Amino acid sequence: MKTSTYLMAAVIAITSSTALASRNMKDSDGVYRRRTEPQQVTILDSGLASLKKRLDMIEGAKQSIEMEYFIYSIDTAGRLITDALVRKARQGVKVRVIVDTSLPIFELNKYYASVLKEAGIQVHYYNPAVLIRVVTAQFRSHRKTLIVDGVEGITGGRNIADEYFDLSPEYNFLDTDIVVKGSIVQDMRTSFEEFWNAKITEEAPLVRYPRPSDFPGLSDDYENSPWAHDKDARISISRFKGEVARYEEGTAKAKAFTVLTVEDHRIRRYVDTLGAQLLAKEATGVCHDMIFAADFPGMGEKTRVLRKQLALEASLAQKKVYIESPYFVVKKEISTILDDLLRRNVEINVMSNSLYSTDAFYTQAIFDTRIRRWTELGVNVWMHKGTIDPKVYPVIAEARPSRWGTHSKRAVIDEKTMIVGTFNMDPRSTNINAEMALICRDNPQLALAVQKNIQEHIASASKLNRSGFREDGRPMHENVPVSKKVLFWMTLPLASVLDFLL
Repeated sequence: MKTSTYLMAAVIAITSSTALASRNMKDSDGVYRRRTEPQQVTILDSGLASLKKRLDMIEGAKQSIEMEYFIYSIDTAGRLITDALVRKARQGVKVRVIVDTSLPIFELNKYYASVLKEAGIQVHYYNPAVLIRVVTAQFRSHRKTLIVDGVEGITGGRNIADEYFDLSPEYNFLDTDIVVKGSIVQDMRTSFEEFWNAKITEEAPLVRYPRPSDFPGLSDDYENSPWAHDKDARISISRFKGEVARYEEGTAKAKAFTVLTVEDHRIRRYVDTLGAQLLAKEATGVCHDMIFAADFPGMGEKTRVLRKQLALEASLAQKKVYIESPYFVVKKEISTILDDLLRRNVEINVMSNSLYSTDAFYTQAIFDTRIRRWTELGVNVWMHKGTIDPKVYPVIAEARPSRWGTHSKRAVIDEKTMIVGTFNMDPRSTNINAEMALICRDNPQLALAVQKNIQEHIASASKLNRSGFREDGRPMHENVPVSKKVLFWMTLPLASVLDFLL
């Protein structure tokens, strides 16, 4: 289970400076394109099907693969994806990967990047700011995309980790991706290039075997030096040997990551059988009015493009809106949008998490204390109960008893416009993180397919009443362990102050 504990950074320094945040901002409006020529679209609601599609796309690549992810984990899903990338790189396909370096979740370190480089894969890190640079370190790339040959692309809520593909026996995310094949993929690629070449993005550092001469007072034949037993030399020797041990351990782990285990092969068989069956059932269609909107890399107000487009789409709503987001923390920008919808008597339906179904207890602390304002105004809100029905949502046997939460970032407007992307309903996606989304307008077939899946999640969720409590009278924190409740209550005062970082 991965969680972005940004509050840890905020404790170090609570103040933030807009001037500092925008100091290195490049003057650009970001990437926005509207295409009216046909775009082939597939909606991926099954995690296993989504992993199958990614592997199929990678294995079918002829010229290039671009990947960009917030999380790239060292687990089964990560190894399956990496194995496919390495094989294509060795076949001569140009493979480039951007990974965000948010410290609480960053795993693809310099040892892995070096091994991937040897295999022909280029790795860049987005904003490798150290934690003590609190303001700068907050600006993350929350984007998720895979682009193959510039003709097929995928984005949505899923990162590269077991829990996003229904593979974890402990905790999994219900999520949504959108696959598009058509001219708009070139716009997605343009956005990738902006991030690849941005000043805030750096080439992953490569590691080499340490040499004694890298350390003060030592030569490469230090063992024969008359100074080898000097106090300062002994300190350098100790540091040298420690660095060698770290290099050997890190490199061994990184090399092992490129080799599939027996368990990986077993899971791959599930992906190729059940995953393929589920993929064949996913909703498909053709969109004749599609928008790709993406924030620009860097920091500052002018990098925020997507939220403006989402506000525009919401302003076009006439009857009803369905929203699914893992977090529902409403600040000024989102509040303005919701207030406008309510004034125009647009029905608002929100599907989000409960404390039990989420791993972000600090965000849920804000949700619980503020949701009443919206339920009193008439917003329909449901909280995920943390379970699934395998008859409705087929998964492998090991994942069925796990805890589940929603991670989808999607919306449907008036049963004809659908939005799928990486944007959460929270201040971080609104003001800090770089995000992206695909919007298909005037396509009831695809919009209703997404809405139907949201309604399936709603059917197994708890609706809140006007007072912001569960309509069925059950406790808000039902099934939550005592330890998690304690963390929830301890976090509440701090989360209320630092909600702009959530």
